[in-house]
Amino acid sequence: MTLDQGLIFGLLAVMLFFFAQNKIRYEVVALSTLVIAVLLGLVPRDEAFSGFGHNAVVTVTAVLVLSQALIDSGFVEIIAHYVSRFGKSQLSQLGILMLGVAFFSSIMNNIGALALFMPVGIQMARKNNYSPSFILMPLAFASLFGGMITLIGSPPNIIISEFRRQVSGEAFTMFQFAPIGLAITVGGILMILAFGWRLIPTRKGQITRDDLFSIKEYTTVVSVTKDSLMANKTIREVSPEIMNRVNIVSHVRPGLSNSVLNPYRIISPGDKLILACSAEALAEFLKRTKTELSGSKQISTEDMRSEGMTVTEIAIPPSSGLINQTAKTLDLRSRFHVNLLAIAREGERLGASPNRILMKAGDVLLIQGTMASIQELINDLGVLPLAERKIDLKQNQRTILAFSIFALALAIVAFEILPADITFLAATILMVLTKVLTIQSALHAIDLPIIFLLGAIIPVSHALETTGAATLLAEMLLNATQAMPTWGVLALLLSLTMLLTNIINNAAAALLLAPIAVGMAGLVGHSIDPYLLSIFVGATSAYLTPIGHASCTVVMGPGGYRFTDYWKLGLPLSILTVLIAVPVILAFYPI
Repeated sequence: MTLDQGLIFGLLAVMLFFFAQNKIRYEVVALSTLVIAVLLGLVPRDEAFSGFGHNAVVTVTAVLVLSQALIDSGFVEIIAHYVSRFGKSQLSQLGILMLGVAFFSSIMNNIGALALFMPVGIQMARKNNYSPSFILMPLAFASLFGGMITLIGSPPNIIISEFRRQVSGEAFTMFQFAPIGLAITVGGILMILAFGWRLIPTRKGQITRDDLFSIKEYTTVVSVTKDSLMANKTIREVSPEIMNRVNIVSHVRPGLSNSVLNPYRIISPGDKLILACSAEALAEFLKRTKTELSGSKQISTEDMRSEGMTVTEIAIPPSSGLINQTAKTLDLRSRFHVNLLAIAREGERLGASPNRILMKAGDVLLIQGTMASIQELINDLGVLPLAERKIDLKQNQRTILAFSIFALALAIVAFEILPADITFLAATILMVLTKVLTIQSALHAIDLPIIFLLGAIIPVSHALETTGAATLLAEMLLNATQAMPTWGVLALLLSLTMLLTNIINNAAAALLLAPIAVGMAGLVGHSIDPYLLSIFVGATSAYLTPIGHASCTVVMGPGGYRFTDYWKLGLPLSILTVLIAVPVILAFYPI
């Protein structure tokens, strides 16, 4: 082992450790790894940022924007709306929704497809009086199944295709993944419908919002007197110590409709404030502000509604700007004019003051505000609404245009007229020029953490090859598996990738293991295709933990799942994936 090989192995080990810890954002870990690799001389300085212009990064970016265009145009939503009308039993409803999610995951971003069907599944569960936990985990897994069907189904597909192009001169085409992806999709859905659903823990989830978010505090109306410390002041001028333990739900003034409190609006004597707080916090508030009690009542979410106001639930995905923040530090009320009423985690409402709770991926928030203010929060902070949006049938022309542009792009790539990166980039530009998609929406659609991750790890992955580390690892794996048949080696490679992708990002797993797979194929004189495809399947099969893929993370809160719930269904699915994938790979791509 050379010095450079030892350095790259040590650097990657540290990177994987921080990925697995999940305490530092993965794009920060990836960028730090790149900087250290450059400083150590493992990545040439002039190649340090080559990853950001890589074909895979361009394609992933374009696909994210195109997915948003399909959502904004209403195309996917209309299909989801009509799909939800079919199925009378729980299993038939589950099967139809899984097929819908899998189909759309094959042609757009996985999390985008899941986000559209999640509200449908939750509303279906509530309407038919069963727990959303029955339906949400299978939907998350279905989004992973569907992501294996086409070239654009998920980032690992594009990464593996680019590795093939670099080695053999030809990338995988649009539907070359389809035999493997379709076999796993059909097998996975049938397994869940046959017996897998019995392995899903029955959690409370969000089946009854008033149960989960039953606010055991009181809604209290207080009057502001002329002697009150709050009179003729704005909320921002009142001591934070006083405000920390109460949540001001609404501001009432004669002649002024109820609204979320504007922190900059002056509170006048005679105004009334509607508070949500505990009895202890209320007593302290009355004493310190010299306000007077006007009345109180038990609160439900309906009590939080007023003219022009609504209450809705949102889920926090791993890429959201809310993660590791509190409502107070983000100043949600001032920025978006919304109230954070409650936070639920793993199906349980957190009891502390919601404005001081550090938010995590998978949390569900109960938000009060106008539809416009809530939509602005959703767009700016990258969260997912858990209520079905209304279908706007007046968008027909925009919907047809979006579908036509997307279908044309798919056809061009499928028939190999132009490369995927150029085609999809052109399609995104066309979506903006035809006003199917606004430039603001296009920018919001770009998942910067995944782009930074890809751009940083691609040069590091290349360093595995240039230092000879990939070949060394390939030799070690081949020596350890020399008694195994080829199918056994592929199964092992797939399983190792699957284990890795459950603790780190799937794109990172593909980038790190693809060079090793290519090295193994080269050493034994086999085609690289079966080895690369084993990495592709493993990297897209994160069924064992809620942190392996954003789809699994985002259903954790709404479904009320715990960390250990995933492996109960995920382990049988992982075994089934290996049993299906290896024979299909060898049948369509012999060594």
